Amino acid sequence: METVCCINIKEEIEQKRKEMISLAKETGFHSVQTISVSQELDRLLNMLQEDVNALSKRRIRGI
Repeated sequence: METVCCINIKEEIEQKRKEMISLAKETGFHSVQTISVSQELDRLLNMLQEDVNALSKRRIRGI
């Protein structure tokens, strides 16, 4: 079962992904704006992975 936090992060990831694609189409893949949004997307993906890992550890421990 996903936590509310994971669901919220997934929604943010989807929004950020759409923003990045739109920016890349407008300004190019190597523009400062696209790279900045890509880095924000990376940060969100890392946060989601950390939450998933923590949830898995709790399940293994039976917490």
